[in-house]
Amino acid sequence: MTNTIIRRATGADFPFLLELDAASFPEAIAYDSEELSWFMNRNGAETIVLERDGVIAAFLIVDFDRRSRAATIVTLDVREDCRRMGYGSQLLRRSEEIAIERDAKTIRLQVDVTNTGAIEFYERHGFRTVRKLSHYYSDGHDANLMIKTLPPSDGM
Repeated sequence: MTNTIIRRATGADFPFLLELDAASFPEAIAYDSEELSWFMNRNGAETIVLERDGVIAAFLIVDFDRRSRAATIVTLDVREDCRRMGYGSQLLRRSEEIAIERDAKTIRLQVDVTNTGAIEFYERHGFRTVRKLSHYYSDGHDANLMIKTLPPSDGM
């Protein structure tokens, strides 16, 4: 039986997360070491990992802006041999719970317009495309800006 847990990332996870990001995205989209470190260490950001039997299978970085009460999914990476097992969905749900706990009203992300699988995945989770961002990626590809409205926290 497979044992999975979701936890906060630690500094010791960084080399593996960097490798996973490079394996998950084309070179023009994947983060380099400096960029990934910057996103992970931003004030208001949280990096969560999903471990399967003690090995990281996926991770997600979510960044929070208290002023706009919005959360942004910076990246969601799942090891190729762990895809279609629900791990991305589990991390996405956990990030939404964290966003609600932090009183965010929306959660947003950017996805390459040609990545139909990812677009469909996010649509299944309640995201909708609100506009196209021309030349968003360094390779010139466009991105869709997708947003999901979150329910209010239980404290409201």
